[in-house]
Amino acid sequence: MDLHVAPPMTLSRLGARHRWLLPTALAVFVVLAAGAVFDLLVWDEPLTDWVVGARRPWLDAIVRRVSFLGSTKVVLVVAGVAALASAKRCPRLALAIVVIALARPLAEFCLKELISRDRPAGDRMVNGRGYSFPSGHPLATAASWCLLPLVVSLYTRRRILWWSVAISAWTLVILVAMSRVWLGVHWGSDVIAAIALAILGVAAAERLIQATHGGSCAHRSSGADADDVDEDVVDRPVLETAS
Repeated sequence: MDLHVAPPMTLSRLGARHRWLLPTALAVFVVLAAGAVFDLLVWDEPLTDWVVGARRPWLDAIVRRVSFLGSTKVVLVVAGVAALASAKRCPRLALAIVVIALARPLAEFCLKELISRDRPAGDRMVNGRGYSFPSGHPLATAASWCLLPLVVSLYTRRRILWWSVAISAWTLVILVAMSRVWLGVHWGSDVIAAIALAILGVAAAERLIQATHGGSCAHRSSGADADDVDEDVVDRPVLETAS
C-alpha cells in the first residue's frame, strides 16, 4: 500500500478520531473574531510592545526571511510546482491544489473585510496592506506548503520522508505566524486565529482532495521504498476519515 493511497495521518482523520479538535479550532477562531470586532482582545497591545522590545538586528534578519516563505510570490510558486509535480501521476490532486491556491486569497479577503480590524500602528518593519484579522501569511503557507506531503507520497513510500515533510510544513506555518507579530504587521490574536483557520482549511482541503481523487493515480513505488511502509498502519483509502 503506497502513502498516497493511505497517508500515515491527515487532519481530517485526526479530527475524526479526536472529535474535539476541529470544533475547538472553530471555537478559537470565532471567539477571537468576535473579540477583534468588539475590541476585546486586551492582551494584544502588551504582547506587541514586548516583541518590539525583544528585537535584535540579527534576529530581525532571520524573521524577515521566514516571513518571506509565506509571501504571495513564494506560496504561488510552491503551489504551482506542487501542481505540476502531481499533474502526470495524479491529475485530480493537481487540480485540487490549483483550486485551493486560488480560493484561499478570496476567502482571506472576505474575512478581513467582514471583521475590519486595523493593523498595529507604528513599529512596523515591513509594509502591511488591508485589514489585520486574520493574518494571511499563515493561511497562505498552510494552503501551499502543507499540501506537499501528498505530492511527496506520489514519488516515495518512505514514511520517514513523509513525516519529515509534514512536520516541517506545519512548523513553517507556526514560524511564519510568529514572524508577522515580530515584524509588527499583525496582532498576536490575528496569527492564532489564522493557525486555527489553517487547521480547518487544510482539513477541508483534504476532504476536497478525497472527493475529487477517484483512485486513478499512476504512482508505483519501487521495491526499495516499499520496505519502509508499515502495512498495518497505512490501511485506509486516501484521506479517509473514521466513521
